[in-house]
Amino acid sequence: MNRTMRTVAGGIGLLLGAGGLSLWRWKRDRLDELAAGSELVETRRGAIEVARRGAGDPVLVLHGDPGGYDQALQLGEAVSPDGFEIIAPSRPGYLRTPLGDNRSPGEQAALLDAMLDELGIERTLVVGLSGGGPSALHLAAGYPERVSGVILGSAVTTAFDERMFDTGNPLLDPLLTSAPVLDVRSGLMAVLRRVNPDGFVRGMHAGLSTLEGEELASYVDFVTTNPEQRGRALDFASTILPTSVRVEGTLNDERWFRELPLVEYDSIRCPVLVIHGEFDGAVPIAHAEFVADAVPDASLLRLKADHLLWLGPDAERAAEGVRAFIASVADATASSGDGPVVD
Repeated sequence: MNRTMRTVAGGIGLLLGAGGLSLWRWKRDRLDELAAGSELVETRRGAIEVARRGAGDPVLVLHGDPGGYDQALQLGEAVSPDGFEIIAPSRPGYLRTPLGDNRSPGEQAALLDAMLDELGIERTLVVGLSGGGPSALHLAAGYPERVSGVILGSAVTTAFDERMFDTGNPLLDPLLTSAPVLDVRSGLMAVLRRVNPDGFVRGMHAGLSTLEGEELASYVDFVTTNPEQRGRALDFASTILPTSVRVEGTLNDERWFRELPLVEYDSIRCPVLVIHGEFDGAVPIAHAEFVADAVPDASLLRLKADHLLWLGPDAERAAEGVRAFIASVADATASSGDGPVVD
């Protein structure tokens, strides 16, 4: 019996060791891939990670939570028309951008202003996705000369008590947000994404939608049976992994969400397009209605969608709305003589 138990224990130890080594390699390779796709820009407010894709007038895309520059790139490329350059930073606390002293939405806007200086961009259209909404709004309010227009997609805009990792338990929370626990969780998600992709997509939408039962099943079937949308959904999943290098920013965002709004939205003078899904189970559509009522030159586009606006039956309508808005802002900027200037 003792020999058998030792053999079993040894086998379990070997399996755990092999699993741990695989997890370490997966995380190392993922971080190497992410670092290769971006650069660190030193500014007067500190360092910020940023990626640039395309050519033309700039569109600054601010990711949600958890996220990073990779998420901003993917979503920006999904909805932006040709002829524009996507500027995709990692907000403070995400990937390689340190949290430092750039914690509040206003401080993040100041960092973005400093980043634009370093990149030689005087004026840009800004897209705020989900948790990136507050920073986009603060940039427009605090630095109006920088912003030609704002697009808010599924954005947080008012007081919101979201606690993805914060349970309020001082003993449990440090464990749940520790790198080993989050890396194991991320690794399991990556495995599920690979071995059961449709099931993964189904679970992702279930957690981000107010739809249930047959309505949810029909919505998910639309995504999984459309090769392009299925691919986008699976690609999006990678932009939250590994979570351990995104959790600091997420916890910081959640802390500031509870104090919104921190700026007078009626001071924003540029045009604002607010896009939100009526089935959003992550950020209620009341956030869209709130900011659309507060900003003088705002319009609200309601979609038959959940939190992931670029997926589902109304995805093309969302893309068309974004493209039309970008074109209108570009035309208005050109006619006024205040076009984007890139050194």
